[in-house]
Amino acid sequence: MVQSSQNFLNTVLGKLGFRSSPNLYYVVPGVNWVLDWVGNYVTTNVERHHGLKARIVRSAQNLREQIVHYGSLWDLAANIDEPHHERNWTIGTIFHGQKDQQGFSAAISSLLRKQSSFEKIHTASRIMEQRLLDWGIPAGKVVRIPLGVDLERFRPVTIDQRNEARKALGFGEDVICIGSFHKDGVGMQEGNEPKLIKGPDIFLQVIEQLAKKYSIFVLLSAPARGYVKRGLEAMKVPYSHEYKQDFHEIPPLYHALDLYLITSREEGGPEGVLESLASGIPLVTTKVGLAPDAVENRRNGMLVDVEDVKALVDAASELIEDKALRENLVNKGQQTIVDYDWKKVADQYYHLLYEPILSKIS
Repeated sequence: MVQSSQNFLNTVLGKLGFRSSPNLYYVVPGVNWVLDWVGNYVTTNVERHHGLKARIVRSAQNLREQIVHYGSLWDLAANIDEPHHERNWTIGTIFHGQKDQQGFSAAISSLLRKQSSFEKIHTASRIMEQRLLDWGIPAGKVVRIPLGVDLERFRPVTIDQRNEARKALGFGEDVICIGSFHKDGVGMQEGNEPKLIKGPDIFLQVIEQLAKKYSIFVLLSAPARGYVKRGLEAMKVPYSHEYKQDFHEIPPLYHALDLYLITSREEGGPEGVLESLASGIPLVTTKVGLAPDAVENRRNGMLVDVEDVKALVDAASELIEDKALRENLVNKGQQTIVDYDWKKVADQYYHLLYEPILSKIS
């Protein structure tokens, strides 16, 4: 109804010779996970701080003469040939992908074929920015803006919060709690089939090696973690899977951790890089997504090559055993993370993506 009313108003004003200012519609999949919350933070902050009316939607089907930002490549590619696409100013976000990924090459080809019909392609990391340029997206259409983190919710853990979180999970100081909060199974259900680009097989190999030296407890969140859970059960490593339906329940999970572990082969973020830095949790991550942009090895986190199990184990072991190193990484991480506050990042969305459109049509 809101979209229909907006379209009717635009039609009437157009007939009278006036052109109303467009609103921002951010298209998300509606599965209550990362893409949805990116859209939520962008639209909330852009409207609050810049006055651009903005909302998240599941479809742009009934929109015309609006700024439409597709939060994923798949939504953009699916709509680029639709009639309603030509009536709007279109932006697409591509967080990650490889040409040999199923369906990805075809989606990129459709963008190259129709590049005149979208304003900008946004991505969050230097790795993906370079791929887009190499594949032929013009430099003037590619904009890199990082993911953000909510620094009002993700804050350094206090001693009391840590003790309370660990007590609730049933362990104390004698256990090393390792966190992994991203989806790494196929689909949105149990996830018994691994999504290998997320490195769940590497994660299990690292945990298996660490469990030979330390008393390990693994704290999981996110949907589709069945493959990892089955692997942990097989090696008899205790774990808890705390899948939170509300994203706002994620921050307290970091309170129990000794370190956060990312073993992915491919990422757009992940958000865990920023959330762990913000929460004051030592980080070990592969060189994926925005990790090489935000993390400097041994300064604010431990950064290792993709699929290097030994390096991951060595980095985690060093953090477990070296208190001074942990404290230094956490302190430097707190200095780094201020630049990734969603309020600052959303400003970049506005000034680099939306304001140029508004200026062009004003």
